[in-house]
Amino acid sequence: MKLLTPLLPAVLGLALAVPIGAAAAPNKDLCLVSPTGGGSFNTFVIQDMPKLPPGESVNVHGVFFTGAQKLAPFHGTVAMSPSGPILVGLFVHSTAQSANDFTVAGVLDENFAGTLKFDSDGDFKPDGTLAIQEVDCATIVIPWPTAPTP
Repeated sequence: MKLLTPLLPAVLGLALAVPIGAAAAPNKDLCLVSPTGGGSFNTFVIQDMPKLPPGESVNVHGVFFTGAQKLAPFHGTVAMSPSGPILVGLFVHSTAQSANDFTVAGVLDENFAGTLKFDSDGDFKPDGTLAIQEVDCATIVIPWPTAPTP
C-alpha cells in the first residue's frame, strides 16, 4: 500500500488528462463544392472529418447533393500522401432519390482544392470531372428529406 500511495496522484492525473485531451479537438464537418459537372452545383459534406495525418488514410462518410436538392449518402476513404496531396475515393448512394449510384476519385491539394473524376455508369472509367474547393459549412444548407406519409 505504501508503494501505491505516491503513485495515486499521477495515475489520477493521467486518467483525467487523456479524456480532456481527446475532447479538445473534436472532428468537424468538411464541405466541398463544385459549381461544375452537369450544370448543377455539386456539394459533398464529409461529416465528422477526422484529422488527416500525412501518410495515413481515414474512413469518411457524409451526404452529397446537387442543385436538384436530392440528398444521397456516401462513404469512402481520404488519404494524405507524405508529400502533401490528398487522395479521395467515394461511393455515392444516390439511387435512393435519383437515377444512379456513382463513384468519385481524385487528388486534391492540402486545402482540399483540385479535381475529382466521377464514374456515373459503372464501367470503372471516368465520365467527367468536378473542380472541387472547400467552403465554410455554415454557408451550406443540407436539404434533408421529410418522412414519407403513410
